[in-house]
Amino acid sequence: SEIAKARGYTRPVTLQPQYNLLVRDIELEIVAACQDAGMGLLPWSPLGGGWLTGKYKRDEMPTGATRLGENPNRGGESYAPRNALERTWAIIAVVEEIAKAHGVSMAQVALAWTAAQPAITSVILGARTPEQLADNLGAMKLKLSDDEMARLNDASAPQPFDYPYGKGGINQRHRKIEGGR
Repeated sequence: SEIAKARGYTRPVTLQPQYNLLVRDIELEIVAACQDAGMGLLPWSPLGGGWLTGKYKRDEMPTGATRLGENPNRGGESYAPRNALERTWAIIAVVEEIAKAHGVSMAQVALAWTAAQPAITSVILGARTPEQLADNLGAMKLKLSDDEMARLNDASAPQPFDYPYGKGGINQRHRKIEGGR
């Protein structure tokens, strides 16, 4: 942003990262950097490749006309690694509970959570049918309570690598530069 300004270029106004309840790594640096630069975030995959809609079931290989049904080994959304994580199913359980309490779809809960996050200006939807699009747009009317947001945040908290964000990285930040450790 500052380089563009210095060179007289149009400054970037948004960044399009992957972001959803399953993938929250951008919170470690990107969100704060965008806020500092006055940029918005327009995340793709707010439904985690369909996982946050409830269409995938534990230990049932996806089938049919879905991204993973057509190719379960698809990129970062591949079925086996995400299916093996207990964290995935804990997040999905909380999304499902909240959706049932509101009488809405799981997709609406996941989208409402994403849209309520700092610096988010909108989300990129990947609806395949008019029905999915109508359901996704229904998330605009859903207001999650502070308790519901906290439950979703707790279940989906980022799990950073030890360095530079975990305990090892935190310990390094407080190390004396002069005189060693």
